[in-house]
Amino acid sequence: MYKEDYKLAFWRGTNSKKLPSCLTVTFSGPNVRAASVVLDNSVTTRDKARSKFQELKKLGLPAKHSLAFLFSCVGQGRHFYQAEDVESGAFHEVFPDTPLVGFFGGGEYGCDNFTLGRSVQESADRDSADLRHRNALKKLQNLEKSFTCVVCLLSFG
Repeated sequence: MYKEDYKLAFWRGTNSKKLPSCLTVTFSGPNVRAASVVLDNSVTTRDKARSKFQELKKLGLPAKHSLAFLFSCVGQGRHFYQAEDVESGAFHEVFPDTPLVGFFGGGEYGCDNFTLGRSVQESADRDSADLRHRNALKKLQNLEKSFTCVVCLLSFG
């Protein structure tokens, strides 16, 4: 936390320092497939968000057995897009039958991952191209994001 955040915590009457925290969610099983996209600060319109979600749609995960999570930065939203519900609205335009669960947070972790359950490392090893391998490792090292929206699409069928 920043010094100003501590001051705010003390001003509110708390004696303890709040430490940064991270929430992780894991799904696994023989029929679970997952993919994710990151909407970074270059995605400034509903059309650009829809285009990113179209990349997920091309994977062909069945909507009947799918669920999506949307984790958006508190810096996103109405002030960033100059409109409301841009990310969730664009998602539902592309995936009208897929339930979407999400919340705003203070920092996001994720990457564009179209491996459908294989790890980025396994995909890089399978490709065996040295450049792709290095790029995949960079993705693993640069998962921490800010001012982004991370969307994870899961299929259970």
